Amino acid sequence: MKKIFTYAICFFAAMVLFGACSPENYTLGDIDVTSAQLEKGKAFTVEHDASNPNIVYLTSLMDSKYTPLWEHPQGRSQEKKVTLKMPFPGEYTVKFGVETRGGIVYGEPVTFKIDQMYAEFISDETWTLLTGGAGEEKTWYLDLDAEGISRYFKGPMYFYGTGDWWGSINKTAAPLNSDSWSWEPDWKGNSWLMPAGDYGSMTFDLKGGANINVNHAMLGKVQKGTFNIDTEKKTIRMTGASPLHGKPQDGIVVDWGDVRIMSLTENTMQLAVLRDPVLSNDGAAMLTFNFISKAYKESLTENASADGSKTK
Repeated sequence: MKKIFTYAICFFAAMVLFGACSPENYTLGDIDVTSAQLEKGKAFTVEHDASNPNIVYLTSLMDSKYTPLWEHPQGRSQEKKVTLKMPFPGEYTVKFGVETRGGIVYGEPVTFKIDQMYAEFISDETWTLLTGGAGEEKTWYLDLDAEGISRYFKGPMYFYGTGDWWGSINKTAAPLNSDSWSWEPDWKGNSWLMPAGDYGSMTFDLKGGANINVNHAMLGKVQKGTFNIDTEKKTIRMTGASPLHGKPQDGIVVDWGDVRIMSLTENTMQLAVLRDPVLSNDGAAMLTFNFISKAYKESLTENASADGSKTK
């Protein structure tokens, strides 16, 4: 009897131990929305403002338990209703999706058309500083040359947290989330960031539309595309082009067209894109590329030639 009791205790202990060591099984919820259900008119609407057709409203019709996911001409949004202010004529694409307990589902892209230009939407200073103004163009260079010289910034690239944006960088608003930090490496002590070289140029213009031409001299490619600015959120949506950057960063960003303007003056600019943690095997961060204007670079070169000195 004592042996039976002992065996019973041992068996019970083994079962407890086995249960403690067995991994728990976690499953995602079911995806209860299909791509076919995310149709315009049923899942969302795209409507022009009655008074100003250059204003377009994107509205989710989905239940509040689903997080709306928009990909639109001015970037990405998760709001139930998005207001787009479109200054230039053309045909534009919107993609709508939702985040469910089982994953993300997107519907088919839809288009809308803007028939006329509305100049008031490009009167904001951001447009002028970036492009030179209506009918003008402005060229920018990455702040690093073949001699390893950065003329304004400490180096060609800084790092910020995913919560950082124009407001937090310029100390006018709170970060977007709690991930707010910065690292501003000097190039000479961190040349692994990207090699010294002629990285080409990046030109924004407002000649019949919002156009961007990028000569990626170090990557061996030329891009011609379009862009749109959200002046309130200080973001740029680039289509068909990406900001100048180094080869080490080329394969670690999913969406080069989703750009945050971190700072912008007459002579300097910082544009940030999200480093993907999977592609980079590193944490998510805003890779922030530092630029100087063509006029600023040329003025420093002329001054250096006049007195025989070099910039930093």
